[in-house]
Amino acid sequence: MYERFFGLKEPAFSLTPDPRFLWLSETHHEGLAALYYGITRRKGFLLLTGEIGTGKTTLLRAVLDRVPADTDTALILNTAGLTPIDLLKLIAAEFRLRGRLETKADYVIALNALLLERHRAGLNTVLIIDEAQNLGPEALEEVRLISNLETHTDKLLQIVLTGQPELRQKLALPALRQLRQRIAVQHHVQPLRVEEVASYLRHRIGVAGGSYEEIFAEGVEPLIHTFTAGCPRSISILVDRCLISAYARQQKPIPPELVEEKGRELESLGDLEGAAEGES
Repeated sequence: MYERFFGLKEPAFSLTPDPRFLWLSETHHEGLAALYYGITRRKGFLLLTGEIGTGKTTLLRAVLDRVPADTDTALILNTAGLTPIDLLKLIAAEFRLRGRLETKADYVIALNALLLERHRAGLNTVLIIDEAQNLGPEALEEVRLISNLETHTDKLLQIVLTGQPELRQKLALPALRQLRQRIAVQHHVQPLRVEEVASYLRHRIGVAGGSYEEIFAEGVEPLIHTFTAGCPRSISILVDRCLISAYARQQKPIPPELVEEKGRELESLGDLEGAAEGES
């Protein structure tokens, strides 16, 4: 819609978690390094948390793009209301387990056999459970039991739990003490600092083929940070709205006054707060 007017080859602030647009802030650098280390060194349990909209999903996809080719990955997305047996069924489906699977023991035995076969073939296997804060204590305990699958020297399955800060609160429950103690690597993704906003915007515009100075006037960054609290997803929503409005007015670069106008408009509608209820 506005791409040609601003000299962009593609939308710069799409909400899809495209790793090309991932700008690595300090907190993202740390998270990327921690997850890569945990997966490739076969550390077993990994934990990635952060407020909604801080870029956990995009960060996770960037890590998976970087791991060696001998890494097989299974992803569990829909976790709400899952019982322990439901979770095992989803894991079995992701790993294409075959045979007669009726009891928990059947699932664990079949999974162990598959993981041993992959281990002998030199493969590393990763299970990612997204939005893990939705799992109840019993389902999380089932995840811990699965993590017991190992050889004398290696963990057969690397398990990455990702979720909102509530996941950390849930893992602090006494009933989940054994699971918490097994977490070898963990990282909490922080929002962007005010001084990081310009680099975030510049990176995304550059990937889309545009020029930062031709699109934004001086002084917009602090306002963007004020209205979004440094949440990358909210930043993208606000900036996209500014681009649409500036295009309609045939106005560039975007001045601070327009950012404040659109920020207050979205704030009054609750759209920036609502952005925190979308993709992570």
